[in-house]
Amino acid sequence: MSSRHTSELPTDVSVETNTWTGSGKGRFNEDYALATPEHGCAVLVDGATGLTKVNLVAGESDASWYARHLSRSILAHLDTSPGLDHARVTEALVAAGAEVADAYRRFPGARDLERIDDPSGSVVVLSWDAANMLVTLLGDCTAVVGLRDQTCHKLHDNTLTLLDDENYERMYASATENGTTMAQARRALNPRFIENRLKMNEPGGYWAADISCRGMMHATTSVFPVEDVSWVFACSDGYAAAVDMGVVPDASELGRQVAAGQGQKIGELLRVAEREDAGCWRVHRSKTSDDATYLLLSLA
Repeated sequence: MSSRHTSELPTDVSVETNTWTGSGKGRFNEDYALATPEHGCAVLVDGATGLTKVNLVAGESDASWYARHLSRSILAHLDTSPGLDHARVTEALVAAGAEVADAYRRFPGARDLERIDDPSGSVVVLSWDAANMLVTLLGDCTAVVGLRDQTCHKLHDNTLTLLDDENYERMYASATENGTTMAQARRALNPRFIENRLKMNEPGGYWAADISCRGMMHATTSVFPVEDVSWVFACSDGYAAAVDMGVVPDASELGRQVAAGQGQKIGELLRVAEREDAGCWRVHRSKTSDDATYLLLSLA
């Protein structure tokens, strides 16, 4: 396939990314964001480690390896796409997923893993040309599109969020009833979290990127006339936690403030709020803080 012509792309697109590693000594950041504005592509992947903590990649977590390689592969496949529509983006996701899955299965022991041990991830793909801006989502990342008329469009699949929220409330109930910490309750309820993870890429469950590649065809794409777009904000659920932690009132305002240059400040305030609720009692969650990453496209 031939590459898209750069003459067909807006030349006044700027990109900003930022990331913070989550809590836990020696943790690897499992988010990854990458953009090639000269080719009209950007991607963010929020990687997830298998719940039994099996790790095959030396020097990093399997999820960080997966997020990085999937991001790069998606951009490479989009760069060689001659057209731009939902079908083309889906083709790039499928091809990239298969390529990365093949590479992962070459690690010793990878083919013997249970499905629950495989790395996975949520994905946002931004792709654009002179006519349209496409925002493709797979999993629980969040995107907000800011239009020139000052309106915002939030894009998010909350299926996994709702499943996890049920378990967080179970954690709180267990910790309260048994006099334990939330962390102890989380460990006791690990079978419940595994049960949720096993719903990934199954009918009636939720769709995400993983080594099986079954979810890739279920990505959703929203299209906006590029002339109407002022900015596009995308983030992992760790950065979207700024809403849950009370740093900003909602996702649209989060996008607006990042577009206004407040991304670094919000990330810092988020970490302060999380440390002040380190026991996860005020906002029920499975760990003090998650990897937090955002990607911002601004169109002049």
